[in-house]
Amino acid sequence: MINEQTRRKLLEKIISSKEFCGSKVHISYLTYLFEAAEQGKSLKEIAIAIEFFAKGSDFNPAEDTIVRTHTYNLRKKLQNYYYDEGKDDKFRLRIPKGHYDVTFVPVTENRYHPRNIIRFLIREYKLVIIGLLVIFLIGILIYSHSLNRQLSTYRVIDKQDPIWQEYLQSPQPVLLVVGDHFFFNDYSEKYQSTITIRSGKINSKEELDDLIIRFRDNIIRPADEPYFPYHSLWSLPPVLTILNSVGQKPILRKSSAVSPQTLGEYNILFLGSIKTLNILKHTLTKSHFSFEILPHIITYSDADTVCQFSTNLHSAGLNEDLVLAVKLPGPAGNSIFIIASYHSLGTPEIVNQLTQTASRLQVEQKFIDRYGYVPRYFEILFRVNGIDKTAYSTEILIFNEISKD
Repeated sequence: MINEQTRRKLLEKIISSKEFCGSKVHISYLTYLFEAAEQGKSLKEIAIAIEFFAKGSDFNPAEDTIVRTHTYNLRKKLQNYYYDEGKDDKFRLRIPKGHYDVTFVPVTENRYHPRNIIRFLIREYKLVIIGLLVIFLIGILIYSHSLNRQLSTYRVIDKQDPIWQEYLQSPQPVLLVVGDHFFFNDYSEKYQSTITIRSGKINSKEELDDLIIRFRDNIIRPADEPYFPYHSLWSLPPVLTILNSVGQKPILRKSSAVSPQTLGEYNILFLGSIKTLNILKHTLTKSHFSFEILPHIITYSDADTVCQFSTNLHSAGLNEDLVLAVKLPGPAGNSIFIIASYHSLGTPEIVNQLTQTASRLQVEQKFIDRYGYVPRYFEILFRVNGIDKTAYSTEILIFNEISKD
């Protein structure tokens, strides 16, 4: 148990927090409930409605939910407070569901929590764990050395290939950006727990920030773990194969973690869904393409032509996908190569075509026939047809050189 002075200090800390700042009604209501508990009052909904919310004696809780609504919102604000500013408090203020009594509950440490189990193992078996880690690291080093020796004799693509040469031989590091969807957490009163949500309308940090502003009373937070769609993951093996074949060791990063400062530090290769382009979206202004997410529309516009290409939402049957393969000049003499599609069908198929010799040479030959060479920077729009993740046919709809200037 804690004394009255400590309880009042804890209350003052809560109502002075950022979570409660500017919310006078919640501060007053929490203080009212606290004082009632200190005086030993057992409050009922009707009494609160009359005493605090100034309702008349004819108040009917079946028709007016003001007390339950404010109590629900107050619990959410308390939960939000303990999620952030009050996470280290030794006692937590609780308003039990179905009641209006304020109680302070001590925060007890769970001895079986994984963190505490790990601490115990480290304390009791420190030398054994260190020995196992050393053996494990030696094994990793031996395996890595053996693998590098094998890769040094394995070449799958010419380092001078015009599409990939910056990524195969440039002294600048290669950043492999893997498109990840935006997921966020919200507390569900229905399930009495936090749930993870994916919305097709939330595809960037800015859109998530707008959602948080619109629903201030909800406890919305970015999800702790990223989610990578099929577009991204199934496109990685062929790209890693050609990079590793020449000893390139790319840096992997999820698209949601890429910042504007990053764009001039690496030769960047983006693989994924058009919905996950995020910070790289503005780089497409150097091309003739722009896109919409809902509906799925890619627009091509130059001085003489404006064309729109569309595709339907994903289905279990035959699908038609649109794929952008755009290689652009970066802000610091580097290259930014984007391969992105709407559905899971397109990106892996085009990555395979651009990394396999026969199909890649066919693409390069189209540029040679038009320009007499394969340009360093270019834009291509593909249409891919197939079922689910199996492509049946591929067509180039548009291809152009992109000027460095």
